[in-house]
Amino acid sequence: MDFHENYSSLLTQLPPSLIKAGWIQLTTRKKNPLSESEASSISPIIEAFLKHEVDRYQRNKKSRYNPTIEAETKSQSSASSVLYTNIAPLYSEEEVNARIKEATDNLRQEFIKSTEETLKTIKQQKDIECNQIKIDMANWKEKDGKSYSNISWKK
Repeated sequence: MDFHENYSSLLTQLPPSLIKAGWIQLTTRKKNPLSESEASSISPIIEAFLKHEVDRYQRNKKSRYNPTIEAETKSQSSASSVLYTNIAPLYSEEEVNARIKEATDNLRQEFIKSTEETLKTIKQQKDIECNQIKIDMANWKEKDGKSYSNISWKK
């Protein structure tokens, strides 16, 4: 259970538990597991895997609580808030509201147009169906010789 010595620079950046977990992961994965001899050799797959593990470990290590980073962040945020209050906004509230109203009006007009076109298409389809029913009823009337004009449709 040893990686090739060429990877020692990467392995020194990882704790022993992650090295062991990585070995197990490579040799027992469902798709294309590596044999112990393959895992102990030099391979771009192993190198890429170890680099990924080191990167992931370093990111997780940095995201843990670090008081010096937190203090720097607080001082930077207070400095940026001072700068922000001294800079005039790019747009006034009225300009922003006008742009929002214009965009909303444009969207509403597009929605109305789209809805009208959809309803027009549906009405045309229903008119065609209604005309077909009228034709079918007229043909049925001629065939039977009876009048169906006083049929009441029940729901």
